[in-house]
Amino acid sequence: MKKHTLGILTGLGLAVSGIAHAQSSVTLYGIIDEAVRYDTHQNKSGGKLFTMGSGGEIQGSRWGLQGTEDLGGGLSAIFQLEGGFTPNTGVTQQSTPSGTARLFGRTALVGLSSTSYGTLTMGRQYTLVHEMGWTHDIYAFANYTGTVGFQGAGLTGGGRLDNSVRYTSPTLAGFTLKGSYTFGGVAGNTHQNSSPAVSLSYDHGPLSVGAAYQIVNDIGGLTPATSTYGSTYFGVTIPDSSQKIFTAGATYKFGAAKVFGSYIYSHVYPADYRNDSFSTAVQYFITPGLVLDLPFYIDFVHHAGQSGTRITTGPTLDYFLSKRTDVYVGVDYNHLTGAWTTLAAASGSNQPFYGFNSLFEATIGLRHKF
Repeated sequence: MKKHTLGILTGLGLAVSGIAHAQSSVTLYGIIDEAVRYDTHQNKSGGKLFTMGSGGEIQGSRWGLQGTEDLGGGLSAIFQLEGGFTPNTGVTQQSTPSGTARLFGRTALVGLSSTSYGTLTMGRQYTLVHEMGWTHDIYAFANYTGTVGFQGAGLTGGGRLDNSVRYTSPTLAGFTLKGSYTFGGVAGNTHQNSSPAVSLSYDHGPLSVGAAYQIVNDIGGLTPATSTYGSTYFGVTIPDSSQKIFTAGATYKFGAAKVFGSYIYSHVYPADYRNDSFSTAVQYFITPGLVLDLPFYIDFVHHAGQSGTRITTGPTLDYFLSKRTDVYVGVDYNHLTGAWTTLAAASGSNQPFYGFNSLFEATIGLRHKF
């Protein structure tokens, strides 16, 4: 009888162990996107350049781990670790302002998710304005927009903050509310380096619309090693400032096409940089395996009583060899006026123009997902 009972208990133990294992998972994933680029006006004499740059055009290269454990009652523990890298050199990206490499510079978070009460996460996470902005950008603020059409400067595009807590509500009638707070980590001063944010989105069928607002305190500063958020704005060193960012946008899908539209407001004070950025785009599947992306960006910058515009446009054709591998070709053109010409002439700019007011780029690339 004891042997029989022991056998039953052992069997039950193995069964429970199997259930627990089935309800927990860890996934290794990644993207490698690399391209060869041709750019004009890449030095002060207007020289042309062939380069592989910092990676491909459509997405930033990365690898990561994400997992979940079912805790029962609709509650799960979750985590995500993600690091970026430059595929043509293997160098890690998203370093600290002082230059220290990060192993998981894109994301490092842990949290709890409930089907009834929402999700709470803690760690290094995307800002809500960045997340809302890339939702309505055809290239999701990837390397294309980072190189030639980047319209929301500073932390809209830099997009991640350490020491952040975020809450995401359950989706009710299509609406999802998010709130986040970044701790400054300065003894005796809860305001310094802090960042509160809120966003609201609505998703129903082919329509997605949303908005977000965020304040980032104490960006800039003249000593990068001691500056939490770096010392520059578009590559220009700025005094200690605060950044206020608002973004709103929408996407709508019909048939083989999807349209995008967004607005980004960014004000850095007292450094006195204000950007009003608009974008629209259409994505059209010519065939199930061939897609055309056609964006148009315009950014108005205001600084020290001066103003200027940056206009960017150009198509990308993307052909899918499989669900995980695609090749693409694209061209784009930038035109600058006024204060934008001065701003883009800075050597530290994300795409220096070296004093010229235009730039043409052609790209051919390969992307693989795993």
